[in-house]
Amino acid sequence: MGALKEQSRYDLLLAQFQYSDLYLNEKTKRSLERIRTFLYEETDVHYLVFIRQETLIQYLQYHRSKKFNRISFIQAINDIKIFLFFLKSKKEITSIPKIDLSLQNLNLWINL
Repeated sequence: MGALKEQSRYDLLLAQFQYSDLYLNEKTKRSLERIRTFLYEETDVHYLVFIRQETLIQYLQYHRSKKFNRISFIQAINDIKIFLFFLKSKKEITSIPKIDLSLQNLNLWINL
């Protein structure tokens, strides 16, 4: 039963990451795939509409915990920016998380 539930959750996330109506280059697609994989493997999110600022910060913390071996810090930031752009393109998502990724957000960087 648990495997079926996880497969359903994976299918739910996969269905929400459809971007065939957007022109995206391969680098952008890989960014979205990394976010999707993170959401599936490291969170319990089922629907993109429930993504919050904390989830995006968790993405940075996750890569920090891996010592940015898989991707660089800059790429993790770019992944979040691309993901936010992707969310804005989805008409059914009306609440886009706000996250200040500038250097002026000292609190974020100190707590990271």
